[in-house]
Amino acid sequence: MGAINTAIIAGNAPDARVDRLREFWTQITGDGPWAGAGDACLNLARGDAMRQLLNQMSAGFAIASGTHGSFKPHILPPWLQPTGTLEATSFYDTSHLKRTLERLVAFDRLISGEVRFSVGAVNVRTGNFVYFDNTTRVISAEHVVASGALPPGFPAVEIEGEQYWDGGLVSNTPLQWVVDTEPRRDTLAFQVDLWSARGEFPRNIFDVMTRDKEIRYSSRTRASTDQFKYVQKLRHALAGLLKNIPEELKNSPEARLLEAAEHKVYNIVHLIYRAKNYEGHSKDYEFSLLSMQAHWHAGYHMPSARCAIARCLSAQPVTKASLPST
Repeated sequence: MGAINTAIIAGNAPDARVDRLREFWTQITGDGPWAGAGDACLNLARGDAMRQLLNQMSAGFAIASGTHGSFKPHILPPWLQPTGTLEATSFYDTSHLKRTLERLVAFDRLISGEVRFSVGAVNVRTGNFVYFDNTTRVISAEHVVASGALPPGFPAVEIEGEQYWDGGLVSNTPLQWVVDTEPRRDTLAFQVDLWSARGEFPRNIFDVMTRDKEIRYSSRTRASTDQFKYVQKLRHALAGLLKNIPEELKNSPEARLLEAAEHKVYNIVHLIYRAKNYEGHSKDYEFSLLSMQAHWHAGYHMPSARCAIARCLSAQPVTKASLPST
């Protein structure tokens, strides 16, 4: 979903982005079991127990029927499909998502390079992580769909003769791509996690499934951030040392290898979604309008996130050799 949100934002004029995002999310959450229920659904969703029941029913509906304009189940399960076909390697058809993206995203804006656009995917044959970037490729809907093609639910997407799956199989965060981009510059990056690395010890099998996803999807994010902070400290230290070496050594092959050393400053704001008690392990495929409205409300009204963002956007330029983070 990160790739889809990114494409809609970068592939529309600033004054149209919110409307296109709302159109997409309203579309894919509009045909669940509570479609048209309106206030009656809100009245039912009182208390964690009832809300958990509603969410699980909505998640089950998505598994059985897919979502409008995004993915639909194949008529026959994969084990009854001819070997070698896409239908034999996935449970759902994502051609609907491609058409939705072509309707909501102006891909000529992505091709123009007005906004830098990158989405990650994994080459199924080689296992290598690949970034589709509009500075080196002509971006199309296929690149976006490939970045969200999580197996075994969704089929691989063919691009230039190779098949690609969701980049989350290797890394669920694009932070490394952002901070390693050349030329290096002072950077403010916002990293948003749906899953929290910290949590309570599970009390039942459903808690175990939730905690399993939390650890798998968040641990790489934390490891990448910690590693980058360490590398950044080394860069600053090397930059200081290189200033003090004799002139005759500055042009040596060894010194040229250290050209990555510099005093650029990186501010990484890490925003972690705190799940409600009723959400559980299915929150990554629970597409009800009720849940989407709750997420929108949380984004607008979470004071800690607003304060963190405001501090970074209003801060004076930082010149010291450090890596502030929130």
